[in-house]
This record gives sequence, C-alpha cells and structure tokens, in this order.
Amino acid sequence: MCHMKYLLLISFLFINICHFSLKHVQAQQGNTDYTFQPSFSVSGSYAPYSFRAWGKMLNSRHLFLKLGYTHTELDILSIRTQISSELIVTGWLNYPIDGRDGERESLYGFGMIPLIANIPLREGNSYPFLTSSIGFLVTQYHFPNMNGARFNFLLGTGAGYHFNTGNNSMEVGYKIHHLSNGYMASENPGIDSIVLFVNFYFNL
Repeated sequence: MCHMKYLLLISFLFINICHFSLKHVQAQQGNTDYTFQPSFSVSGSYAPYSFRAWGKMLNSRHLFLKLGYTHTELDILSIRTQISSELIVTGWLNYPIDGRDGERESLYGFGMIPLIANIPLREGNSYPFLTSSIGFLVTQYHFPNMNGARFNFLLGTGAGYHFNTGNNSMEVGYKIHHLSNGYMASENPGIDSIVLFVNFYFNL
C-alpha cells in the first residue's frame, strides 16, 4: 500500500508542478470556437515490456481493450480538465512466473478505470495533453500465483496528442503504468510498464 501512496503522490505532484505554466498557456491561446462535447470511445493499450521500479516483475506484457465515456469538463485551479471513465472489456497479462525470464503464464480479466483526467496543454480541438488515471483489474486466477490476488489496482500517468477529425477525434500517447494488489495478498510483485495507447472518440 505504501508503494501505491507514493505513485499517487507522484502523479498529483506531476500535475500540480505543471499548474502555472499550463494556466499561462491556456490563457494565451484561447479559442472561442471550442465547445466541449461528451463522447463515447473505443480504446486499446499495449505494454510491450516492463521495468523494475515499484514493481518487481520484468519481461511482462499486457493488452487492454476498453469502452469509454468522456462525460465532464471542469475548470480545476484554472486548468481545463476533461474527466472520462472506461470499462476494460478484455485484459490480458503475460509474465514470467519467476519474475525475470522463466516459464511464462497468461491471465485474462476485466475491470474498470473510473477516473481518467486529461489536461489539454492548449485550447482548441487538437492539442497535446497530460493524463492520469486510476482503476482496477479482476483476473481469472490469482496473480502471479495463489499467494497473490485476483483484484489488482491500475495507476497511470503520461501524455499524448488529441487529433480532431471533424465530427469525431482520436488520441495517441503513452503512460507510465503500475499494476499491483496494494499488499492485500501475501505476494505482491507488481508490474511497472510503458503503455502505448490509442483512443477513438465518437461525439454525441
């Protein structure tokens, strides 16, 4: 649980460190043509490898297919922030059982990312953005073994670019991503990954 608190704190500080520069950029690049529109999304994310930071497992991969809804735009500390939620329709984990390079195991699951906060770095319909998210994944078996847990938390922070394509739009980007059970089980190796994502939005 201590590691999760550190990751949440880092995400919070990362967003707030950008506060004053973002406020200035958004104030200088206003676009009166922009209006927020709620939208549904179809998304995919893939982590081709993992590294050792808070998590301990190396050479792990995962793939998520998701359906989402961007429902709210807020003005937080004078920063335009878009709030979304996603349902993980299918989640796939592939990892070495010994945490390094041994025999591999695959797990499938589902879950939800109830809170995704995107912060555009400029006004308009196309823009770079920062993103942070928190969610969970429930797998078919305990991860990484019976001493682990089926319920695992998902935390992420990163950046991307939002492309306006007329009536609809898309995003590409990356996240530094953490998966662990928060020490709810006796074994909690955790996985830290670089996740590449693409989102397709369909305006209502």
